[in-house]
Amino acid sequence: MRPSAVFLPLVLICGGVASVGADSNHNLLLITIDTLRADYLGANGSKRVKTPHLDKLARGGVNFTQARTPVPLTLPAHASILTGSYPPTHGVRDNGSDRMAESQRSIAEVLREDGYITAAFVGSFVLDQRFGLAQGFDTYDDRVWSDVSELESLEAERPAGQVARAFEQWLAQRSTNRPFFVWIHLYDPHAPYEPPEPYRSEYPDDPYAGEVAYTDQVIGEILEHLGSDGSRARTVVAVVGDHGEGLGEHGELTHSVLIYNSTLHVPMLLHAPSLLPHGRSVDSLARTIDLAPTLLDYLGLDTALGEGASLRSWIEAGDGETEAEPELTAYSESLFAEHNLGWSPLRGLESGGKRLIVAPSPELYDLVEDPRETKNLAATEPSHYQAIKGQLVEVLQRLEESSGLDSSGALDAESLAKLRSLGYLSGTTSDSRNRKGPLVDPKDRMEIWNRLQRGISLFGHGDYRTAARVFAVIVEDDPLILMAHEFLGSCWLRLSEIDRAEKVYGQALDRGLDSPELHRRLGQIHVQRGHLDLAGRELEIAVAMDPRSVEAQFELGQIRRRVGRSTQAIEHYRAALDLNPSYLWAWNGLAMTLSAGGEPQEALVAFRRVVEIDPEGAPGYFNLAVHLERVDRPEESVDAYRRYLELAGDPTSAAQRRQAQAAIDRLMR
Repeated sequence: MRPSAVFLPLVLICGGVASVGADSNHNLLLITIDTLRADYLGANGSKRVKTPHLDKLARGGVNFTQARTPVPLTLPAHASILTGSYPPTHGVRDNGSDRMAESQRSIAEVLREDGYITAAFVGSFVLDQRFGLAQGFDTYDDRVWSDVSELESLEAERPAGQVARAFEQWLAQRSTNRPFFVWIHLYDPHAPYEPPEPYRSEYPDDPYAGEVAYTDQVIGEILEHLGSDGSRARTVVAVVGDHGEGLGEHGELTHSVLIYNSTLHVPMLLHAPSLLPHGRSVDSLARTIDLAPTLLDYLGLDTALGEGASLRSWIEAGDGETEAEPELTAYSESLFAEHNLGWSPLRGLESGGKRLIVAPSPELYDLVEDPRETKNLAATEPSHYQAIKGQLVEVLQRLEESSGLDSSGALDAESLAKLRSLGYLSGTTSDSRNRKGPLVDPKDRMEIWNRLQRGISLFGHGDYRTAARVFAVIVEDDPLILMAHEFLGSCWLRLSEIDRAEKVYGQALDRGLDSPELHRRLGQIHVQRGHLDLAGRELEIAVAMDPRSVEAQFELGQIRRRVGRSTQAIEHYRAALDLNPSYLWAWNGLAMTLSAGGEPQEALVAFRRVVEIDPEGAPGYFNLAVHLERVDRPEESVDAYRRYLELAGDPTSAAQRRQAQAAIDRLMR
């Protein structure tokens, strides 16, 4: 078992408070719902699921029936929502491998500068503060863990109800009447679909619908609680999906790879009775990048934000007047297949009711006549194809030239492990360069992608033996998918079959695939065999490839401590803590090393930090108690031993419990 990090809410301290804007009496509540298809709302004609609270917002406000996200991935999609920019501009192209640069400007920053209190409450590790979206927020609550003792047992998401409770607590503790901007992210419709009761029983044949129904209910609770302190009447509410879900369309069960309406068409609702029309349906093309500029417009802030446009004139136009507005185009992309599977990237553009998808086998669809994109017109309408392709080239050139970003960077391994539990893997060496011949068209490999997702699901549920069989077949069918090798090796490690794991990692390296994770895992294998020199070499490679790997830095520190190289151990522990100040295992290793090295006061600070991060963790109190006894602080030592005894109920801790009780008896004499 491997130790885990803990993630605490980020609190950014702003300087002076500016005066608020023209409509400062209005709060703003932005609710983003992960993986929500537009056609699963009753307001959009769905009969599959009941969504009364979302439908009520639509009836009392504005419903954009043709809203599009630019990318079917959570982190890039949210970066676009918050900045009003396309991925090539804000630089976040994939989950986990990219961080939004501080030079990017978000709606949170605009509103905070104008005097708003800003807070965010997110439901998934994919949006953890380390990925850059926390800028502009006074409070960024990304506490999605459930158990800090083991990385593998950590939940990578928290249910919508828990996110709502965190928001409600923040709202109740507010001590100012300044307007607020709150972003709430609800992750539940994301796979695996495991709705709570009664929604599990109500939708036994469609658990995705059950997740949607549960999320709708939580939104109702959020709005009801918002009204308890009088804030509801003066709050602009915006609800938007970050991306949709394939649900089998075009062979894609979930999302990430393809860019069709199934994953790009999302719901987008605005509700503010004192500012917005009631029951307005905007059926023209809109983009999620337009949401932030529109909200700022209605809040009286004349601030440009990204490539998005304010949709106010669309909203306030009378029936039949939208034709007078400039026609929008919607750029889309997914680089997931290129980064993670070695297949072709996909880019597209929707213009004039048609969608172009640039792929090894080109595609063109008439979205008016064929919204499910079943009839490819690329061959039969070459003039339309070339015209829209020309538009796409111009858009890409403009976006790439204007971005000037270097926001990508390697991710630490414990972050990657959490993303794997969601079915994501990013930050590894792209393996598309290892393939010979034409690039693989992702739509032709959906069967492999779906099998890979099944294996990931089995892995996430702890069925490592079955998952290993799935990944082994994938490795045979497509030997250049790095993700499959990494998961297969991890399965064998979980099953304590380290020889088989080592063979899988070796095969990956022989095939030209490489990543810090491969070398870190090989380092773990050598540690299990007692070959610390070999382990150190592999971990040095992992750190050289990815200096931001929290776990590689920590594990290298552990090895250096075991061989008596304390100075180097401390350096690696501190490097891990610079990356993640809440990584309690690095704090513990640092404390042990400082204590042994004759730095008792620094060690005490580190031991105290462990129990601050994990106040329910018994081992931390035992180590703290021992150290307090060594530095002649008997009363504090007794308190720590007693706290340890309160928490240590594991039968395997019987010997240590006896030691703790003996220490208490000795110190109390």
